[in-house]
Amino acid sequence: MLTQLPTSTKRVRASLIVLNFNGAEVLGPCIDSLRRALGDNDEIIIVDNASTDGSEQLVMPDEHVKVLRLPTNTFIFGLNEGLAIANGNYVAFLNNDIVVEPGFVEACLERFSDTEDVFAVCARVLDGNGDEQGSRTRGFWKGGLFFYQSLQHSESPTDCFFAVGGQSFFDRERLIELGSIDPLLHPMYHEDIELSYRAWKRGWRIRYAPTAIAHHVGSHSSKRVFTPMQLRSFVRQNEYLIVWKNVTDIRLLLEHFLLVLPRLLCAVAARDWATVVGFGRALRRVRSVHAARSRARYHMKRTDAAVIAEVSSIS
Repeated sequence: MLTQLPTSTKRVRASLIVLNFNGAEVLGPCIDSLRRALGDNDEIIIVDNASTDGSEQLVMPDEHVKVLRLPTNTFIFGLNEGLAIANGNYVAFLNNDIVVEPGFVEACLERFSDTEDVFAVCARVLDGNGDEQGSRTRGFWKGGLFFYQSLQHSESPTDCFFAVGGQSFFDRERLIELGSIDPLLHPMYHEDIELSYRAWKRGWRIRYAPTAIAHHVGSHSSKRVFTPMQLRSFVRQNEYLIVWKNVTDIRLLLEHFLLVLPRLLCAVAARDWATVVGFGRALRRVRSVHAARSRARYHMKRTDAAVIAEVSSIS
């Protein structure tokens, strides 16, 4: 868990942390676009997850760019290593397979002044064809689990259920206070939803920046490492872990646990092994969940009912 802020004599406004793994095809265009969007007092930190394709050598460090090479692939949680050396008042968690438009950084940072309680800002994300990837979201509770719905793009800033991993900015002090993304959800998926839900329960909010545009290829690294069934199992695993770690409402917990067995039986009948495997993996982390839940409770200032009512009303 992150417990202190890194120190530096350099005043930095924003630290853009880019996670890279074997991204030789995409890292160059990503960094080039970030350089064009960078302010004079901003920095780029490339966190390389033990790449084997030489991609970490494609970008040379300079006064605005740092390269942090990790000895092993820590997946999405390598971003926490970048956060530990970031000097900015704001930090961005970015994928290596995005290209941002000019003004991206400024448009995101502007949204932190919307209200005093902004924790994170989510950019507008488009796919390779220019179609919306649905980064503006509302959240809801159904059948004992959390789900989200992508909303249509809004020309005006709005609240947002969660700050999409790989395309969002955070208030650095608040991010560190919450402990950043939790390795409990290793190796990936829904860690952005879990972090955002913690922020909402803390009394903070997520904003959508409609004029901050990122073009995203999507799953460039994960599909090279895991099978589709494994990737689905990670989603199922973390759907359970989010509830076990963060939900304190007795009624919601009762609903959740009453529906576990029927959900698993339906999965077996449908030969949906990803759901079964994901639940089993989550179950093996119960001891770790207990410790993570104790840490999370320390920051909870709002009820589940209040948060769900607010994030489900986003339109």
